Amino acid sequence: MTTASSTAVPTLIGSVQRALRLLEAVGTHRDGAPAKQLAREAGLPLPTAYHLLRTLTHEGYLRRENGVFLFGAAAENLTAARGARSRPATVTDSLAHWRDAIGVPVYCAVYREGEIELIAVADAPDAPAVDEWASFRETGHAHAIGQCLLGQLDEKDREDHLDRHPVRPLTRYSV
Repeated sequence: MTTASSTAVPTLIGSVQRALRLLEAVGTHRDGAPAKQLAREAGLPLPTAYHLLRTLTHEGYLRRENGVFLFGAAAENLTAARGARSRPATVTDSLAHWRDAIGVPVYCAVYREGEIELIAVADAPDAPAVDEWASFRETGHAHAIGQCLLGQLDEKDREDHLDRHPVRPLTRYSV
């Protein structure tokens, strides 16, 4: 008679793992992302991503608007069901707290795969976000969040970024 050992490998369902990778990828894009980008970020073949995105949309975990995928009501209900008191603060909650505390819009960005990616913004009617007339991605040298991220890179990666996104004056006040 054999017994299960504590070192036994669990049985994992690959399609569930792939769907979760897609949901994680969607979660990193405040304004949604197209299927091709999500497939690339989740490391999935495009046909597999399309099939899973269709299923997740049908089940209400995602919704498709203007060619991009965003979280749907079913995904939002997963966190809402836990209740506000037991729910850990999300990035959005934290940014909203600081927006209210200091009275200005608050931004969160990451440096991912060689690019500055704005992942969340907390603004309000009395503290509107900046009008992004120049891409955050391409103008990292010119704004605080980009300078913070570029300052954390080693010299080689920073030079690589600045080679791809050269420093250019953006206004007559640019130094």
